[in-house]
Amino acid sequence: MNLFNELIASEFTVGKFELAYVHLQDVLENANSLDDKFTAYSYKIKTFAEGENRDYNKGVVVGLQICKMYGTILPNSPKRTDLIQASVKLETKLRNRPLTVLSKLPRTEVPTVFRVLKEVQYYAVLEGNNDLAALITKKAICLSLQKNCISKDMVSILAMHVSLVLKDISKAKLAYAYANATEKTSEVFREDKGLYYQVQMELHGGIYPLLRPHRESMDPIINSHRPLLNAGNIEYAIGGGICYAQAWLCAGLPLNSPLL
Repeated sequence: MNLFNELIASEFTVGKFELAYVHLQDVLENANSLDDKFTAYSYKIKTFAEGENRDYNKGVVVGLQICKMYGTILPNSPKRTDLIQASVKLETKLRNRPLTVLSKLPRTEVPTVFRVLKEVQYYAVLEGNNDLAALITKKAICLSLQKNCISKDMVSILAMHVSLVLKDISKAKLAYAYANATEKTSEVFREDKGLYYQVQMELHGGIYPLLRPHRESMDPIINSHRPLLNAGNIEYAIGGGICYAQAWLCAGLPLNSPLL
């Protein structure tokens, strides 16, 4: 089973989507449990969303169906009442504690429904279904508190929500609260340098400079550049260089000094 999962991941990475789909279907037809099928289901979402036809909506629909199999039911088109109820449940679960309480939960390395939620949230944002993406964040936090564990996928869910909230600049303080929780939870998995420094890049290149002096973000940004390159995250590594130059200008530092 592990061999098939690695094969599916490799085929997907090199763009052989049809072949990956054939092999993941083999896994789904022959695996004995939902745990054994987990990786195949995760890549099934990806093949619909990022395959040759690139259908984000199909990826979301398939992802929600898979979430249901793992006990998490979400509507494709949330109503206002769904979002209000989710917010109330979240407040109840937090019990007046800050979002950073998530960083104090025991960590887990076991793939769980959070990975599927992360994928669905990502494609929901790309599709423009921001209400669903926001609902997924609230549901994921409640699940994490309920299960008393934190995973790497939860870190990514929180980071995505920061960028989502930040689309409305009037909600900068709310975005900052989620950003703080994202940073704290990423520190739980600091040995994963790709994840940790991507979070640093996203926060210090996005929300933090809105509420802090730009100079405070300069070192975290430039310190993320090399680890991101080493992790193969070229897009964020290049973005780090651009953000560093912008931070330098916004901080009012002399233009005749070297940037790097």
